[in-house]
Formats: sequence, C-alpha cells, structure tokens
Amino acid sequence: MIPALHQCLRMSRALLKGDSSIPLRTASGIVAVFCWFFCSALTGFVMGGMRDRARLIRDNDNEQILSTLFASFRDYADLGAAIESNPVLKEQIAGFALYGPDLSLVYHWGTVPLVFDESILDNQQRSRFGRYTIPDTKGHRVTFILYAPMHPPPQPRREAEPPGTRRYMMQDLFMHPRSGRRYIYIDIIHPAYWRVQTFTTVLFPLCCFGILGLVVYIRHLYLRNREYRNRIEAQKNLVMLGTAASTLAHEIKNPLLSIRLQTGILRKLFPDKGQEEVIIIDEEVERLSALIYRVNDYLREAQGHRLPLNSYAMLAEISQRLCSRNILQAKTLKTGMIHMDPHRARSVFENILRNALESGGPPEAISASITRNNGALVIRISDRGRGIREEDLKRVFDPFFTSKSTGTGIGLSISKRFVEAVQGAITVENQVTGGTLVTVMLPEYTTAHG
Repeated sequence: MIPALHQCLRMSRALLKGDSSIPLRTASGIVAVFCWFFCSALTGFVMGGMRDRARLIRDNDNEQILSTLFASFRDYADLGAAIESNPVLKEQIAGFALYGPDLSLVYHWGTVPLVFDESILDNQQRSRFGRYTIPDTKGHRVTFILYAPMHPPPQPRREAEPPGTRRYMMQDLFMHPRSGRRYIYIDIIHPAYWRVQTFTTVLFPLCCFGILGLVVYIRHLYLRNREYRNRIEAQKNLVMLGTAASTLAHEIKNPLLSIRLQTGILRKLFPDKGQEEVIIIDEEVERLSALIYRVNDYLREAQGHRLPLNSYAMLAEISQRLCSRNILQAKTLKTGMIHMDPHRARSVFENILRNALESGGPPEAISASITRNNGALVIRISDRGRGIREEDLKRVFDPFFTSKSTGTGIGLSISKRFVEAVQGAITVENQVTGGTLVTVMLPEYTTAHG
C-alpha cells in the first residue's frame, strides 16, 4: 500500500510539472484510480463507523431490555404479563422463550422456535457474559440469546404460593442450584439498526459509482484542458514562428539572391579555379532556400483547396520520382480515394519518403501499402534504416526537431498538420525487424461526400 502511494504521489508531481517522461494519459489514469480508491476507502471507513455505532447502540439496547425485563418480572407472576404491561418492552420484543437442559421449550411468549437449535451458535461469537447476538436479515430483527447455567442459592418460596404456580416455576427455572444448559431466547425488534444497515448497504456502492463517475469526469476535463492549453501554446508558437519566418524570409531572400549572382559571376571569371568551393556555396544556399520554403509551407493554411485524389496513383507517382520505382506492394488497394489539397498531400508523402531515403537503409527495402479500415484508408510506408531512438519518438513531430545533421526538422511537423487538418492521423514507430514504420490514416472519399 505504501509503495503504491509513493508511486501515485510521484505520478501526481510529474503530472503537475508536465514531465514528458511519463505519458499524460497514463499518469492521469493512475492518479484517477488512486483518487477513486482513496475516496471509496474513506467512504467505506465512514460507512463502517456508522455500522459500528449502530451495532453498539443495538447491543446496549439489548442489555437495557434484558435489565428492564427482569426488573419488571419482580412485580408480575408471569414474564408475558411483565412484557405486555411495559409499552417499551411490548414494542421491542417480538418473542421470548426459556429452554431447559434438554433444549425443549419451558416457557414462551410471542413467536419462538419450539426446540432450540444449538447449531445456530456454531459460527457466532459469544461475549464474555455468555451473550449471543444473531441478526436476522430476513425478519429485520435481532435474536439475543443468553447461555445461563446458574448456581445462586435457592430463593425461599412464598407461603401464599403453592408449588406448581407460575411464579414458582419461574423462580425454580432461574434459581435452581442444579447446573445444566439453559438458554434465554429473546427476539428483539431493532428498526433503527436495520435502517442503518440497509442505508449503508445501498449507499456504499452508489457512492463508489458516483465517485468513479466524478473522477472520470474530472480526468476528462483535465485532459481536455491540457489539450486546449497545448493548442494555445502551439498557436503562440505558430505566431512567433510566423513572425520570425516573415522576418527571415524578407532578410535572407535578398542576400541569397546576391550570393547566387556572385557565384555565377565567379564561375564565368574563374572557370578553372575554385569550382569546388563555389559548388559548396551553392549547396548551402539551396539548403537555406529549402528551409525558408518549408517554414512558409508549415505556416500555410492547413486544409487548402480540397479535391478527390487517388491515393495509389499519387503515391506511385511520388515514389517513382523520388525512389525511381513504384514502392507500393502488388496486392495493395488501388481504388482508395482521399479528399485533400493536392499540393499538401504531395508534401505529406514527399516528406515521409525523403525521411525513408535518409534513414540509412537500402532504398530497395522501402515499401508501402494501402488498406481500407472502417471508412478510412490506412497508408503504411516502411524502411529498413537505423530507426528512431525511443526517447526521440515523442518529439518527431515537434517543429525543428531532428536527429540528422543536415535535416531541417520540420518535414514531419508539416505532414502532421496537413493530415490532421482533414481529420486524419499520422504515427511513427520502430519496427521489431528494424527500421521505421509511418502510418497515415485518412478518411476515405466516396460519392456520398460529393
């Protein structure tokens, strides 16, 4: 229990601090389960306290009823008359009986068993005073039994009462010096005790379910608020990125154009000297130009102008251009249509294929497939490269995050933004056999959408 509590507290601290090493849904789920368990245990503790209090009141009432009963017997020759003469006893006692050594009925009032069954005491706990308290859930009563082998000195009989009278029989039963098994059986009505039992029995599961619903709802609100907060943060980053990109595009385009003009002049003036250096300058200029283009591409409106597109034809054409072959498997789906802006769709698949080509694996090992699943097209592109480190998998879609020395770190961010703009999803995972698997799920376009 204590280690689990420490673990939950650690999860809670990590969740509040936004620790990315622990998945948000996992941490919030563990905290929610702990909160539900703690609140349910607290509710059970309160309900148990209510039950214990009702039980103590019940046992105290039993002793009071017993004392009142025998105190009333002093003024009556019959226990039944003593019970009926006292409104409190008559209201609370449903049956009273005395059983002798042979367990047969010696005296009774109300409804009681004719023969006492000692087996009902087998699993019952006896108090040090020889009392048994047996709740009767069906009759909503409590059977109070006294085991009473008594050895007091015999009491003198009143001369006015000859042997055989009822009073003589009662005194003989309780005060006879001979030992033997004797049971006093009292069937007592305890409405307050049973109300507490019924109330707690019904209320405890309802409270547990209510707490569970409340915890689930609070967790849902927390996750949704975190999602909104992340979106707001992402929008702020986009605004900052847009401002920086506009400034960079304006400030860098003109110098890059001047550098290109100067390298062209150098080629003409010195055709036999410094060509390798000029080539390096041109490559770096192209890389900077590509970075500016990708940043602008990321900042563009995500949906664009959506059109019906054949996913097979588009991916076949892009792979033929980048990989010099059609990477789609022979038995893949060829008729799947998507509804997406053509330029943005091409950008998505080009970014994925370029990453596959730069993964370090053989180009001929790159393959793709298209399947249909519950109204969506599932496009999988795999390679046999180095794969991605586990700690980097959570950041592959972050803008400008890259593990490659020459990468811009924005290709997958662009792809994710364009795919999610059309209610799709994209995931990246390492394969057991090596390499990376990128899965793109896009809603399938049908004539009903048109």
